[in-house]
Amino acid sequence: MQFSRIAAALGLVLALAVSAVAEKMTAEEQLTRLGEDYLALAFDFDPVFATQMGDHRFDTGYPNFTSGAVNKMVTGLRGLKTKLKKINQSQLSTDAKIDYLLLESNLDTQILLLSNTALYRDNPKLYSEAAINGIYFIMTSQSLPEDERLRLILARLADLPDFLSSVQRQLKNPPQVWVLLAKDEANSAVTFLGELAAYYSARFPDKQKEIDTRFAGASSALQDFADVLSDFAERDGQSFAIGRDTFNRLLKTQYFIDYDVDTLLAIGDSLFEQAQGLYDSLAAVVETLPPIEEMNIFVPATFSRDDILDYFQWEINQTRRWVETHDFATVPADIGDCIPIETPAFLDNIIGGIAYEPPGPFETVQLGRFYVRPLPDSLDEANRSAFFRYCYRRGFRSSVVHEAYPGHHMMIQLANRNTSLIRRIQRNNLFVEGWALYCEEAMYDAGFYGNDPRTLLAIVGGIRFRAGRIILDVKLHTGQMTYQQAVDWMVEKLGASLEYAEKEVNRYTLTPTQPMSYLIGKEQIKQARAAFKQRMGDLYSIKRFHDAMLNEGAIPPSLILRKINEQIL
Repeated sequence: MQFSRIAAALGLVLALAVSAVAEKMTAEEQLTRLGEDYLALAFDFDPVFATQMGDHRFDTGYPNFTSGAVNKMVTGLRGLKTKLKKINQSQLSTDAKIDYLLLESNLDTQILLLSNTALYRDNPKLYSEAAINGIYFIMTSQSLPEDERLRLILARLADLPDFLSSVQRQLKNPPQVWVLLAKDEANSAVTFLGELAAYYSARFPDKQKEIDTRFAGASSALQDFADVLSDFAERDGQSFAIGRDTFNRLLKTQYFIDYDVDTLLAIGDSLFEQAQGLYDSLAAVVETLPPIEEMNIFVPATFSRDDILDYFQWEINQTRRWVETHDFATVPADIGDCIPIETPAFLDNIIGGIAYEPPGPFETVQLGRFYVRPLPDSLDEANRSAFFRYCYRRGFRSSVVHEAYPGHHMMIQLANRNTSLIRRIQRNNLFVEGWALYCEEAMYDAGFYGNDPRTLLAIVGGIRFRAGRIILDVKLHTGQMTYQQAVDWMVEKLGASLEYAEKEVNRYTLTPTQPMSYLIGKEQIKQARAAFKQRMGDLYSIKRFHDAMLNEGAIPPSLILRKINEQIL
């Protein structure tokens, strides 16, 4: 009894001491501290996320996605939300008030997703993805020496069997599409680990025994995981749809959108109809143009897959120079490299075309990876001619605008160096995807492509495609459309191939609200541009606007618009 009283008294003293320290901190210092606490909580819950963000102190473990761990995470997030509410917002600067809103959004969004959806509660893809990404993100980090990467990979592989075994206790009735995707990913991961084991064995023969043991154990665990999923694959499973209420709450909480799914769908339908009309008009013009003559050019017999990748890199570098020299935006001289690599096989079932993998904000070496379609190991005569002509006519240019410069790579590189910790960890899709889509049209307007109507037709086709994504996103996740209906719609309305449509819809089922973010984000950025132009008057320039946007970090464009209009209260 006496000990309990002493302990209670000590606890009270410590609490008062902490309170006193908090009182001495400014409101902005308290906000920064809560941002650090949030990140520590998130990294502890999901060490693979920490690796992805470039914090390698957590590289030796896997997440715990059991119900108990998820509930504990939700409790922790709610505790941070309570502390956040105690900060005196009137003492914050405008930018700090935006940081406050961002942190509050992060907390509320994570609580919502962890509590109300199957994305964390009954999702086998969560396990297969973490299993392979936990290794891949270490392997690709350029901030670590190769021997350290191997040490961390071996340590993480040691935890992989226990991590995957927990799925048997967790899965109840997962959506069938997620089961099939996870099983396919697990099988691809076995192949990937075999290749990686051979790579490290050749470089570190003194580690051969440990490499063999760890990689064999991990591969066996992945195969067992795939076998467990086979039992679920024959069932229909629950719906992947998050539902109308959760979708509405995400629009408000994550994106600061003040309308609901019905309005969003109406906007999507309207934008699709507009884009289709413009597309048809441009297509009629293009049909009157003389056909592009077949290029009668010499194709070197030595032209290889390495030459194709070299061309991709050259195009990335050329586009960066164009952005720099044509006053489109400021490109820092020390910006990290962006390199083209072939899409890993384990991502094949959700990436049908090209994609970008950014470096985490805490990586000391900022290297971005531009995923391109896998190339054949050797080129036959027909492939050699087709690829050479593609390079000759610079067919890769439009892809670079979206994924590299001035799109994803440049934007995220700048976001990663933001002075605010809370801003550095933001990856809001309305800005990330909206900016990349915005750049497609803005670069055409700036003269990057010349004035060929064929190019404009392709850009409008991309807008139409993203309008279609709004429709599919809403209808899939509010139960108005099944998986197969969405695939069929893409094939019929967008002219997509069946294989491409299936990969797209696979991803849509796992990422509610992400598909709608491209065109909605672009439209919000255009609204911000109009407001910025009005406010700047004669001082306005497109470069000044782009630099101002990119300086804010990857945050919801609506917050930037509110800042421009001095509406951050």
